[in-house]
Amino acid sequence: MAAVLEAIGLISGVLGIIQFGIDNLPQEESVGSTIRVTVGLDVSGQLNNAGGGLPDIRLFNEAGQFLGISADPGKVKAGEFGDITIEHDHNSGQQAAYTLFSANDDAVCIAYASITWPSGDQYAWVGDWGHQCGGSWYYSNVYISASGTKPDCLWIDANNDQPQTGFQVHWPEFVNTGDNSIPESPEDKGAKVDYLCNAGPPFKMYNYPDEDPSSITYWIPQNRRSVSDTRPSAIGTSHGPSKHPVSARFQPRQHHRRDNGTTAPALISMSLVIGDSEQHSAEGLCGSATSFGPDFMNIQSGTFCRMSDKTVWPVCDGAATTDMCFNTDLNQLIINGIAARDEPYSNIINWASGQ
Repeated sequence: MAAVLEAIGLISGVLGIIQFGIDNLPQEESVGSTIRVTVGLDVSGQLNNAGGGLPDIRLFNEAGQFLGISADPGKVKAGEFGDITIEHDHNSGQQAAYTLFSANDDAVCIAYASITWPSGDQYAWVGDWGHQCGGSWYYSNVYISASGTKPDCLWIDANNDQPQTGFQVHWPEFVNTGDNSIPESPEDKGAKVDYLCNAGPPFKMYNYPDEDPSSITYWIPQNRRSVSDTRPSAIGTSHGPSKHPVSARFQPRQHHRRDNGTTAPALISMSLVIGDSEQHSAEGLCGSATSFGPDFMNIQSGTFCRMSDKTVWPVCDGAATTDMCFNTDLNQLIINGIAARDEPYSNIINWASGQ
């Protein structure tokens, strides 16, 4: 087990190495594989005072054979992680090369996931890939200590509050190793990003109305002459079990309503995130067609992103700029001398340093 794991991620949208220390990885279990799911934001937690739902986990080996499932593994709070141990069928010590994450009813935004196999081998994936590959995303305040980065997070949800209902990861393709290292030229880096987003088996997102994804695409093992053999590999589909009984598969899925009956977009609109990280710009958030989450203000840059219409505004300075700007004393966007919101934010999420 290495002291530091080098995962292939994205830094400011460019392919790079994200280092994971032992505190970012789950402990080894002899009975199966352990997945760590770290949440950057969740609808029913940080936005509504309860825990968000951890995703269902299905494991498959390198040949696409199903190894095990954990359904409804529990809750997790924003900024925290949940470790999920999945026993392999027949007590198999096989490598869980593929993992399928299937959402439950409470939307969660996953900042990173990592896995430890029964052998002690470890791998990791960061939520920046959700953003890069066209998924619904938001910033996270989750700090990966070994690399000093805060990855974006990917939203998943089963009840259509978010388009993505799950995603799969082929772990070996997201680790920086000898035969899978990051290329040097910008062109080759761009090709690598395109491959990981679009090839299928490395990383694939599943969308509504597929409410409970249970199958993966995988590389059908080929007889290669060497690791440098670049002949195209065939892609297969492997089906895992549904978490519902057979008799329930043909019934409409029953979604649990939140206690106050409020939708995720409504909860989001009640909240404001305040940050000061250079990685989190109002322009970057508002400039993305697929970003989703609360309004955002960056103290350092003095900019505010209104997510309802994806517009960026300056922060009022109390002197030269007092209108057409975001007033930090009132936590209100002021337009033509009038507060733009009918009601103040009911939830302020402070990510600023030292808070």
